[in-house]
Amino acid sequence: MATGREAGEPAMAEEERDWADLTPVCLAEAFSRLGPEDLWRGAMACCRAWREAARSRPALFAALDLEPAFDAVGADAAEWWTPAFQRRVDAMLRSAASLAAGELREVRVRHCSDDALAFAAKRFAQP
Repeated sequence: MATGREAGEPAMAEEERDWADLTPVCLAEAFSRLGPEDLWRGAMACCRAWREAARSRPALFAALDLEPAFDAVGADAAEWWTPAFQRRVDAMLRSAASLAAGELREVRVRHCSDDALAFAAKRFAQP
C-alpha cells in the first residue's frame, strides 16, 4: 500500500522550531558539544539568553586551546603579532579565565601578554 508521499501527495512543510524555546540547561548541554570557535563566535555572540546559558556552565571554559586555530592560519609568522592582536588574545584569555569560575585547567595560547597570563594563572583550578 502506498503512503501519501508515494502516491504523489505533496510533502508536509517541515515543522519550524524556535531555538528560543530551549531551556538554558538544554542550551548549555548543546554548547558543551561545540568547539571553541563555535562557542565563542556563535553561542556567546548570538544573544543575551545564549550567552547567559553558556555562562551558567563554567566547565565550558575550563580549557582554552587556541593552538589549532593558530596553526591553521600560520600564526607563528611575525606579522601576526601586533598590539591589536595581542589585545584580542588577552581579552579571550581573561574572559575564559573569568567564565571558568575556578575550573580553569588548561590554557594553550600564543601572543598573549604576561599580565593576561598571570590573570589566568590565578584562576587555575586547585586540586
